Amino acid sequence: MALHSPTDPILTPESLKTAPVQEVFSSIQGEGVYVGKRQVFVRFAHCHLKCAYCDTPMTSPTGQCHVETPPGSGNIEYHNNPLPPETLVEIIQSLLITAKHHSVSFTGGEPLLYHQFLQRVFPEIQKRCKTYLETSGTQADFLESVLPWTDIIAMDIKLPSATGEAPQFDNHAQFYAQAQGNPAAECFIKLVFNQHTTLAELAEVRGIVTNRQTPIILQPETSLTDRTVSILPSQVFAAENYLTQYFDDVRVIPQTHKMLNVL
Repeated sequence: MALHSPTDPILTPESLKTAPVQEVFSSIQGEGVYVGKRQVFVRFAHCHLKCAYCDTPMTSPTGQCHVETPPGSGNIEYHNNPLPPETLVEIIQSLLITAKHHSVSFTGGEPLLYHQFLQRVFPEIQKRCKTYLETSGTQADFLESVLPWTDIIAMDIKLPSATGEAPQFDNHAQFYAQAQGNPAAECFIKLVFNQHTTLAELAEVRGIVTNRQTPIILQPETSLTDRTVSILPSQVFAAENYLTQYFDDVRVIPQTHKMLNVL
């Protein structure tokens, strides 16, 4: 089950100028096109979705922002939430100087819940490093407000067979179309799939992703208990074979950070 609480607050992101950040740390990207790249990660609290495969707590244990410094040390600094944008920028910059980083990953939860906050953070970070937005890909209006300062969009397409939720295909289509509005912003698709995923769901992906050069990352669902992947090789090949008929760059990449046992 996803690690959400039924008492999660009802968020009003339109009015938020600060944001609850769970943690900020430097680590290795474990998913998607840039797997293996060093990034600073900024993990926001809360999400508007409750995907069955989600293994991310929606708040930190203390409710504060945890900052590991130096990277990999296990030493934690604590900052009270919600953070003002200036504080987050300072924290990120302090980690950027510890090593050469490819980009700063804004993840969650759902970072676009705090799009007005990100409007103040992204331009400052982009002066030093690329901005990498990891998102559920369902909030096109929120994306529009930060798109001019977004370098990379890691867009999920939520398949109902994996999420256990209602389809989001219309929202995904609007989001993808919005993302194409900034030609300088790189966009790739991440698909978490399992043994229940159907060709009909993959056909929906064809309708959403109109540029066949957009990379498609097939990510086998990872067990929440023992971190194993339970899907037949024939099912993996079937999904990959189907999508390669329509897209130039289709890859199967599991969650490698779990294998490395890093954050």
